[in-house]
Amino acid sequence: MKKPFQAGKKYRNRQGEYEVISIDGSKMVIRYTSGGTIETTVALQSRIRRNIQAEELSGQQAQKSPSRPRSGTKRKKATKKPAFQGLQDHDFQKGVTGTSWRARTGLGGLLAQAMSETTGQSFQSYAIYRRSMAHIVRANDYDKKTKWQKAKFILELSPEGAEYGFSIEKNNGPMDASWHWPVFLTALESNQQLSQKIMDAMRQLNLSWKIIERAASESEAILSTAGVKASPAGLIWEWEDDRQEEIDWPTLVQRLRDLDAERWCDLSLSAWTPKKQAIDAGAHFVDAVTKVYRALLPLYDASTARPL
Repeated sequence: MKKPFQAGKKYRNRQGEYEVISIDGSKMVIRYTSGGTIETTVALQSRIRRNIQAEELSGQQAQKSPSRPRSGTKRKKATKKPAFQGLQDHDFQKGVTGTSWRARTGLGGLLAQAMSETTGQSFQSYAIYRRSMAHIVRANDYDKKTKWQKAKFILELSPEGAEYGFSIEKNNGPMDASWHWPVFLTALESNQQLSQKIMDAMRQLNLSWKIIERAASESEAILSTAGVKASPAGLIWEWEDDRQEEIDWPTLVQRLRDLDAERWCDLSLSAWTPKKQAIDAGAHFVDAVTKVYRALLPLYDASTARPL
C-alpha cells in the first residue's frame, strides 16, 4: 500500500503548506513554510488531507453543475452552516443572547479544530453556561461538571474586547487530586525550562497574568485584583491601587503560593484584543488566538500532568 506521506516532500493542511521532516511509525514531524515545527500523527494529517481534497472536489463539481435544477426535480435546501467569517459587533455584550460564536459549529469549534490540527492532539470546545466564554481543552484532562478544578484555554468576550489564553482556578478550601492548581504551582516552581518558555511568550505576545481573589466561587464579588507583566529585567507586579513593583520569577511563584487559603482565585495568563481590532481581523482572528494557545501549550501540559 502506498504511504500517504514521504519525508522531504511538501503537503498542505488547514494551517498552510508544510514539509515532512521525519516519519517514525504512526508519528511524524512537520515544519510549516510560515514557520514552526510540530510533532503530529500520520493518521490525523491523512484525515485532514482527505477532507480538504473532498471539499475541493465538491466545490469543483458545484461549479460545473447547472445553476437551475432540472425539470421535475426540486432544489435541496442547504443545511451546512456558513464558515466562520469573523466576530460581529453583537458578539461583544454582557450576555450571550443572540450569539453563536461559542458553538462547536462556530468560533469555539474552529479553535479546537485548529489546535487539534497543529498539535496532533485532540482538543474540544465547551461553551460556558450563561457566560460569553468558551473553554478549549483536551477532553481527557477536563470535566465539564467540575470545570473550575481544571486548567484550560479560554476565549472570553466583553463589551470592550476579547481575552484569550490560559486559565486556572484555586479553591477557597482543601484541594484533592482532581484539582490542577497544586500541580500547576509545582510546575512553576520546579521547571526552569517551563518558566523560560512562559517568560518568552509573555514578551513576544504581550501576555500578562491576572489574579482575581473572591470570597468563594466566581459568582462572588471580587475582593482584590493584581496583574503581572513582563519587563526587560523580569516581571512587574501591579497592585490594584496602581502601585508597581519589580519582582523575579521565584517571587511570583511564592506570592501565588501565599494566596489566602480561604479565598477563591481566578488566575489567567492571557492576551487582550480591543473589540474593533478583533472584528477587523475577520476569520484570521482564529490564527491570533491559537498562536497564544500554542505558545502556552507547555504550561497547559505541565498543569494537567498526572502526578507519578
